[in-house]
Amino acid sequence: MEWIATRAQIGKQTLYRRGVSKSDLVHAALVFAAPPLREPRSGRSPRTTLLAAFTAHRDVLTGKTAFPSLETITQLLHEPEMRGVFADAVVNPRVKIVESILQDAVDVGEADPATITPLTARIGPALIEHHFLVTGEPPNRR
Repeated sequence: MEWIATRAQIGKQTLYRRGVSKSDLVHAALVFAAPPLREPRSGRSPRTTLLAAFTAHRDVLTGKTAFPSLETITQLLHEPEMRGVFADAVVNPRVKIVESILQDAVDVGEADPATITPLTARIGPALIEHHFLVTGEPPNRR
């Protein structure tokens, strides 16, 4: 809530007086601050498109966008309700994009459909987050 109040340049009490729930307010703030989702461009290889999606994800985590820092996100994730809000506003839409890229890879023969599982689309972002949390540095393009 402090982050939202700071970004809105108002006090936390003002936020609470407006009568909206904390989860609605956090959801709106996350959707507002999240970089726009870019649909995969036609004509690009699925590999290139996937790299672009993962690079955008890395940039969000490392503060290269207006999105809240990983420290702020970590505070949100301590509350089960806020985890759900974060997943709905940020994670799930991005996983859907990665799933569509993986389906394109299957469609053009660059990926074996037998290797695609319900968790496949989450592996890349999870590795990026893990690397950043463990090392404090964003992963490079390699």
